[in-house]
Parts: sequence; structure tokens; C-alpha cells
Amino acid sequence: MLEILKLINESHQEAKGIINNAFIEAEKIKQGLLQKSVAVNEEAFLAEIAQAEKRADELQKSSSLGIDQEIKQIMSTGEQQAKEIEIKAKINQEKAVNNVLDMIFNRSEKK
Repeated sequence: MLEILKLINESHQEAKGIINNAFIEAEKIKQGLLQKSVAVNEEAFLAEIAQAEKRADELQKSSSLGIDQEIKQIMSTGEQQAKEIEIKAKINQEKAVNNVLDMIFNRSEKK
């Protein structure tokens, strides 16, 4: 009977060792998967950041092009308005010169 108890005890100790080893291996696997998960999440996060930066660059270029086009339009409108003002100024200058000449000649005729 003592022999049977020894065998049971040895079997029990062996089973404990197997369970303990299985637990250690399970922990190693769990840690490995956790590290892989972190790496995958980090890669996904970095990919998202890269994509967001690319989109920001595209939006910045797009807005720069829009601003450049708007500046060109404003400049064109300003140049057109300046030409119109110059034409009006010449006409007004000619009218003023003619008025002054008329005043001079009308006074000379009155004397």
C-alpha cells in the first residue's frame, strides 16, 4: 500500500510539474501574442499618422493653389480697375485743360 501511495504521490508531483510547465508556456505564448499585438497596433497607428500627414499635405497644396488663383484674380481685377481709373483721369484731365483754355480764351475775348 505504501508503494501505491508513493506512486500516487510521484504521479501527483509529475502532474503538478506538467501543469506548471504548461502554465509557463501559456504565459510565454500570451506575452508573445501581446507583443505582436502591440507591434501590429503600433504599425497601424504609424500608418494612420502617415496617411493623415499625406492628406494634410494634399490639403495644404490644394489651399495654396486656391490662394494663388484668388491672388491672381484679385490682381487682374485690380489692374483692370487701375486702367479704368487711368482712362477716367485722362478724360478728366483733358476736360480740365479744355475748361482752363476756354476760361483763358473767353477772358481774352472779353477784353
